[in-house]
Amino acid sequence: MKSKFRQIVTLSPSETVTTFMNCGTLTGVRTMPSKKQRLSDAARRAWRTRRSMSAFAKARASEAASKEALRLYCEHHGWKVAFFEGASGAPRTGVIDAIAYRLGRRNADLLDVRLVQLKGGRAGISGAEIARLKKAADAATVNWLIAAFDGETLHLLPDDLAAGRRR
Repeated sequence: MKSKFRQIVTLSPSETVTTFMNCGTLTGVRTMPSKKQRLSDAARRAWRTRRSMSAFAKARASEAASKEALRLYCEHHGWKVAFFEGASGAPRTGVIDAIAYRLGRRNADLLDVRLVQLKGGRAGISGAEIARLKKAADAATVNWLIAAFDGETLHLLPDDLAAGRRR
């Protein structure tokens, strides 16, 4: 066996692995690493984290990643974005997760607003969700407000925000 080992070691690496596999022993020989072994340390840690995360943690990570992707996209294309969250940072239960908006490019008095529903991970979108988002866009209201601060007090004209007027 020792003489065969010496003989095989002198062959090219691809022939070495083939020869050793044919004789049934892999002692002392490094074969081609598996895909898992080729992963970098960071990728391996991420892989382990994904496998050990609970469904809730995966959903939160997916939500954070989709928010960041939307923020970067909007920033790159000249849009501003505002996300709607609860006081604790938890996502809302409504269909609208964010709005993307920008001022008109040629006319600074125009405002372009998009209602956004975020999807992340493996979440799909249904026809019912699309219909619900379209309905929300049709029902959206736009009104004007002047906020004047005199150094001591903020004055709102018209003063309909204080009345808590909601639809």
